[in-house]
Amino acid sequence: MEGEARAGVVSGLSGRRILVLEARLPSILADLVARRGGEAVCVPVAVEVEAPASAVAAPLGLLCARKVDLVVLQTGVGTVCLHRQATGLGLGDAYLETLRSLPVAVRGPKPAAILHRWGIHPALAARSPYTTDELCAALAEHPMSEKTAFVQHYGEMNERLREYLQRRGATTVDALPYRWALPANLDPLRKAVAGLQAGAFDALLITSRPQVTHLFEVAEAQGEGGALREALNSRVTVAVVGPVARRALDRRGVRAGVEPSHPKMAPLVDALAAHFAQAGAP
Repeated sequence: MEGEARAGVVSGLSGRRILVLEARLPSILADLVARRGGEAVCVPVAVEVEAPASAVAAPLGLLCARKVDLVVLQTGVGTVCLHRQATGLGLGDAYLETLRSLPVAVRGPKPAAILHRWGIHPALAARSPYTTDELCAALAEHPMSEKTAFVQHYGEMNERLREYLQRRGATTVDALPYRWALPANLDPLRKAVAGLQAGAFDALLITSRPQVTHLFEVAEAQGEGGALREALNSRVTVAVVGPVARRALDRRGVRAGVEPSHPKMAPLVDALAAHFAQAGAP
């Protein structure tokens, strides 16, 4: 029985056309889809735009002067960006030395992996699925009253995290090393919106909140927000990697049909393949 189930996963996307809105690692998702028999169409919907070093000079200066008591790193990309920006300010070595000397909390395995590469071991780590809720739960172990926390944000300010720290009596020093932006060329994304409505795709893979935001931003600019919502709730199977992306869809009135038990790319594609294997041939 297990062999039959696995065979269904391996071939579950046969004949299916899957829209992938991943900009950073599209080839990985496309390969996972292809291995399960599907055709992946990759359309970038959000790009990371690194801030100039001057934009984070003030928080980095406080961090490297050790005017903070705790460091919170939320993403691997942001952790590396901050090091690059600190280096541009002449603070690269001070940045690493500060991380070695202060307690560091990480939201997930990616910033932890960067720290390990530098010989730094985080004091606190969020558990799977690595959302703000799990990060706050990890931080609950650490005293916060009258402390100062350096917080690396990503894409936009994580207001829920800031409010949590401030409720516990901490002052936050906030750094936003990069933001999310729409791609310069929106034509592929406009065509993807039209394709979703026209039934050109069997499924949509969502791996982050900005993908949802930008997809609907482009659709609404064309007066097609409602039509896109209707298509995603009826003709297209929407697969989300985890609860953050699912909540972004919920706010847009879209139901996610597939969500893996582990918020990673391979389980996401496996869950989608199992869903279609159970549904039968297209």
